[in-house]
Amino acid sequence: MNPDHSTPLRDRVASERILASHPAYDAVELTIASTETGDRTKPAIRHRGAVVIVPLLEQPGRSPRIVVIENERIITGERLLECPAGGIDGEESPAETAERELREETGYAATSLYPLGSFYTSPGMSDELMHAFVATGLSQVGQDLEPWETITVHRASLNEVMDDIDAGRIRDGKTIAAILLAQRKGYLGQR
Repeated sequence: MNPDHSTPLRDRVASERILASHPAYDAVELTIASTETGDRTKPAIRHRGAVVIVPLLEQPGRSPRIVVIENERIITGERLLECPAGGIDGEESPAETAERELREETGYAATSLYPLGSFYTSPGMSDELMHAFVATGLSQVGQDLEPWETITVHRASLNEVMDDIDAGRIRDGKTIAAILLAQRKGYLGQR
C-alpha cells in the first residue's frame, strides 16, 4: 500500500479564512476547489503540532513499567488514562516539547528520548501532527502542572495497559497509537 502523492492536495485549497486564533491552533474555513463538483467550504483546525511520550521505568530483570496519567478532560466530561502529551510551544522542537511535557505532567525527567514516529490525530478535521517518543532513564523531579490541570500519575505493566486498552478503560487515541508504536519497535517487550 502506497498512497498516491502525485497531485498535491493542498493545491486544491483555493482560499483559507481564519475564524478564530489561539496560541496552539487556528480555527479556519477552507474553500476547496473542484471542477467536478464545484467549490465547497470545510471547517478545519490548523494546529502547531504536539507530542506524546511513553515513559518507561526500568526494573532490573523485569519488564519496564509504563508511566500513564489520569487527566481531567473537560471536553469529554471524563478523567482519561493517557500517556503524557502536549502542544509544541513557539520554536520548540518536538524533542524539547516531549522533555518539558514529561516533566510537567508526570514529575519525571528522562536521560534518553527515542522517536517512535509521527501521525495525524484526526485528519478529517485537523492537521495536528503528533510526534511520539519513548522516554527512559527516568528520575523523579516533581510535577509542574498549570494551575488548571488535575493530573494523577500511575505506573503500570504492559499487561495492565493492554488490558485497559482492551477493556475500553484507555480510550485516548494518541495513547493507544504511542503504546502500539513502542511495542512494535521493541521498547515494551511482549505481552
